[in-house]
Amino acid sequence: MTIPVETLIDGLARTLTDAVLPDVTSRFARGQLFAVVDVLRNLRDRLEVKAALYETEAASAAAALERAAAALGREAAAARIAEALAAAPAGPPAERTAALRAALVAALEAIDALPEELAAPARAAIAEHLAAQTMREVAVLKPSLLGEISKG
Repeated sequence: MTIPVETLIDGLARTLTDAVLPDVTSRFARGQLFAVVDVLRNLRDRLEVKAALYETEAASAAAALERAAAALGREAAAARIAEALAAAPAGPPAERTAALRAALVAALEAIDALPEELAAPARAAIAEHLAAQTMREVAVLKPSLLGEISKG
């Protein structure tokens, strides 16, 4: 699940002001904290997720949907998957990705109604995409500061 950048930044600013600020006693540290909150609030509406991340996810999702539909052959579920794939807009990347995510959900719902021996190859195609997408999302994360956090 992807959380919108705006929601993440709002949560960060709220956490800093509601949970952290009350325990900051130094005037200098409070000033620094307010400066960080100010920067976050001003960046909120200026940040945009890199289009390349959406494009990569969309290409992978489209390929997975194509493989799932092909695995189902002449089943009605294959036609529903192909229709959902065809309905996804060509762009912009964020909108295409959102439509393909919805198509993946629709595909899984269609596949779920099928006998397991027929559904397994189609489900596997989607599962491969989801696993690869999880790894792509983890790959862009920065190293954790948990060690420093635990030191206080």
